[in-house]
Amino acid sequence: MDYSRPELVDRLAAAYVAGTLRGAARRRFVSLMRSHPGLRSAVQAWEARLMPLTASLAPVPPPPRVWQRIE
Repeated sequence: MDYSRPELVDRLAAAYVAGTLRGAARRRFVSLMRSHPGLRSAVQAWEARLMPLTASLAPVPPPPRVWQRIE
């Protein structure tokens, strides 16, 4: 893939941050971020863009069965 294409980098970074990039594609993207500063920058931009949304969400405690399975 041509990681110099801004629209491709933006879509991949958005999918990574949103958690929709999965499996081998996600592992490859993580690996590519190590050597492509543009990918890291795009991920940071998406994280900054989406972070304010977390402030508007109320915490949701997990059901007791989740803790039972962890223990």
